[in-house]
Amino acid sequence: MRITKNQKIAGIAAIGVRNVLQKVYNDSSFNEQWLAEEIYWLRIKGQFEYTTRRDCLLWLHSKDAKSYTHYPACRRHWNASLRAAPQLIETLIQQGFIKLNEKKANERKLPRYELTDDGREFRRATAAKPVHRKKADEAIKGLMERVRIVNEDDFFLYRVTTVVLYGSYVRGAERPADVDLAIDVERKICDVKKFHEACWKHLNDSGRECRRIGYEFDLPRDEVFVFLRQRKRTLSLHTLHDFIGMEKHENFSYEVLFGDKNAISQMLGEPQRV
Repeated sequence: MRITKNQKIAGIAAIGVRNVLQKVYNDSSFNEQWLAEEIYWLRIKGQFEYTTRRDCLLWLHSKDAKSYTHYPACRRHWNASLRAAPQLIETLIQQGFIKLNEKKANERKLPRYELTDDGREFRRATAAKPVHRKKADEAIKGLMERVRIVNEDDFFLYRVTTVVLYGSYVRGAERPADVDLAIDVERKICDVKKFHEACWKHLNDSGRECRRIGYEFDLPRDEVFVFLRQRKRTLSLHTLHDFIGMEKHENFSYEVLFGDKNAISQMLGEPQRV
């Protein structure tokens, strides 16, 4: 799926809406309040020097909020975001990207929404220009070399076990929108206690702060994906979990570049290969 830089959904840039929906995992849901905060962040991001997401919310909800210099501007953006959230939800429902999660809505007595198959497809949409096949070939070759480095370099605490190529490139498009790849990783250290110790050491050595519960365990995995992608817009990396769960159209095709082909085939429900 392609989107354009100027495309809007309910008055909000489609790229921004896509980025927000990328934060919604396949098995999770969200409510209007959460969406309003995400819209607020889209509106205010980069407007003030040294602004962080935490600051933007603090300027609104702190008991001393009115004493902050940027409070009036933040309040205006917040009020606009509260108005925009229900409009965006209605539009996303109409376009088939989200639907009401009746079970969770009944449990919490608040409307909650989840992604549809079209919504998960939109979450992977790109605004990048189509690439030439030669450039795509070079990008894939470079990625596979980085897979080798990840698996051999002890700096990385995860190894790559699976690389699956799919999408328009596999179907033979001369100018694919991008190169879709599903990646799966596993811990290099099997012992749970030793792995946790290695994660904490890795975090401390990196000089980063522990931003949230579990961050020390997410960081090594995220680093693998960042290293594999190398900020190349040609590559669109996804988890193997998302690849297996995505809706499969009639022209669906894929190629296992690295990993167990039979295992992937079984996960997709295909007849076992001999």
